[in-house]
Amino acid sequence: MRISAKCSIAVHCLLFLHEYGGTQKITSGLLALSTGCNPVMIRSIMSAMKKAGIIQVTAGSGGAVLVLPPEEITLYRVYTAVEGDGLRDLIGVHSMPSALCPIGRNIRAVLQKPYAAVQEDMRKSLQSVTLADFIAEYRKTGSGPV
Repeated sequence: MRISAKCSIAVHCLLFLHEYGGTQKITSGLLALSTGCNPVMIRSIMSAMKKAGIIQVTAGSGGAVLVLPPEEITLYRVYTAVEGDGLRDLIGVHSMPSALCPIGRNIRAVLQKPYAAVQEDMRKSLQSVTLADFIAEYRKTGSGPV
């Protein structure tokens, strides 16, 4: 398992909403131009973030805005919005070890605790990064509003 590009596209959209949402109506078409993605994919990602309570989308006329301050939008929240509970399957385990082999019979139990620790570390890492961090990095490039 890996974190797909959907997560990065979602962060791109959130950053765009933050930086330009106050000056213009942000639509899936505009976000598609910025991200280089199909508007259908953008609408799917935006819908997932709306369901997660990260953004609000105006029906009919379009336009999206952030619902939460950037400091409260963690990368974990964005990830789970667009990827679901992918951390549960962060590390795959072979599906059919031999029951005749002592290691094969016990490998799942042996791997369970260390793998759970890795999943928890990943979750904590994703929770430690916020949209505010991405905004700060973007502004360091000299491209964004100050």
